[in-house]
Amino acid sequence: MRSRTQAILGIAVFVVGVAGCTPDSVPGIGSTAPTTVPPTTTTDPSNPATTTIRRASATTIPRTAATAATTVPATGPTVTRATTTTTVAHPTAPTTTAPTPPGSTPPAATNRKPLFVHYYLWWDSAHWKSKVGTTYAATTQASLPATLAANGCTGSTRYTGDTLLDVPAAPSLYSQDDSRTFVRHVQEASAAGIDGFVVSWSGSGTAAQTAATTTFSRRLAMLVSAVAAHNAVAGARPFKLMIGYQGLNNSRSARTTAAVANDLAYFVRAYASSPVFRVPAYGTKPVVMFLDSRKFSVPALHAIIDPLHRRVTFVGDEHGLTDWNRGASAVFDGDGWYWSSQNPYTNPGSFEQLRALSGTLHAEHKLWFSPLAAGYNKSNFGLAGSCVPRNGTQTLRMLYSGNATSNPDGWMLISWNEFLENTYIEPSLRYGAADLVAIRQLLP
Repeated sequence: MRSRTQAILGIAVFVVGVAGCTPDSVPGIGSTAPTTVPPTTTTDPSNPATTTIRRASATTIPRTAATAATTVPATGPTVTRATTTTTVAHPTAPTTTAPTPPGSTPPAATNRKPLFVHYYLWWDSAHWKSKVGTTYAATTQASLPATLAANGCTGSTRYTGDTLLDVPAAPSLYSQDDSRTFVRHVQEASAAGIDGFVVSWSGSGTAAQTAATTTFSRRLAMLVSAVAAHNAVAGARPFKLMIGYQGLNNSRSARTTAAVANDLAYFVRAYASSPVFRVPAYGTKPVVMFLDSRKFSVPALHAIIDPLHRRVTFVGDEHGLTDWNRGASAVFDGDGWYWSSQNPYTNPGSFEQLRALSGTLHAEHKLWFSPLAAGYNKSNFGLAGSCVPRNGTQTLRMLYSGNATSNPDGWMLISWNEFLENTYIEPSLRYGAADLVAIRQLLP
């Protein structure tokens, strides 16, 4: 296994020629002034008032995994559920060099907890165009689609239809219909010390669905093959997958109980026996986080989960003690909290909220997966959302330090590639690989 220094250098190659991508210094906790990453700038001759960042020549991490897809068994032997309650050891969380948030106690050093990252399967040419507009999509993507003010929140664009502040590093507007995209993402994440992806997925809702029924299911199969190929390379750092089941449809309404049950039954048929979904820290069963579970009644959750529970470890998305205590404890093996907009500057009390939830979960011998984010921004382009500035990598470090006091059994970082909400950490044109370098430094 490579040393920490070698791992960091492996990530840093993504930022050759891109200024400011090494982790910045971390100001004091009380400071709300953003810490900016100095960009390499130039002026657009067609618009002298607009300053853009130019991409340097792309340098990639040497690939160790085979690019050829490997076949993952569609079915497998039944994994017998030994007990109805999973007992988990809960040692204290690791220390970091990040600042300690107000009102929290620095955690003691101990074994490393797995870190997974929420991963989305949306991206292809049509989806990129719907987010950056056709004008920018027609360019070479050598410059950013928008500018970002020094406050880390206010953005502006000269491209009609653009709603994005950033795009991925080369190749920019990639397609997840290309298997090489998954190979690259797995390699980049693994090199940063990330243990796997929580793959956002839903199926067709039909009983007879297959991997070919929907685009998401086809892409999920491609990602599984990419992970299997990565893990098959001698000496490769193991990489795993979990599922983040999308409980809501595109209209943000809860899917029907029957549709969810059919989707999850398909997942069990296709992947419950796959080693790609077997995370040793959490047993032999695949882990499924039921996103937006709080939008479903407890009886509906029982109807969906109980028939599959002996083959799957189910984690809820219950936001706090009130949600958890409504009866979710009788349904789930643990809880996560998809909290992408957690703000360590304006809401330091959020750390105590997580500690309270974690304390209850651990008292009930349940798993606790802490959220983590590098920033959040939906405050521009009519999206009518809020902003948590990245301030370089300060926000990521503050949330890691503060949320570690909740003694998580694992981390679910938001996100690898959610560019609309600006929570992405994959190498990008604006930030390079700064977040991946910071993650490699934070992990013990």
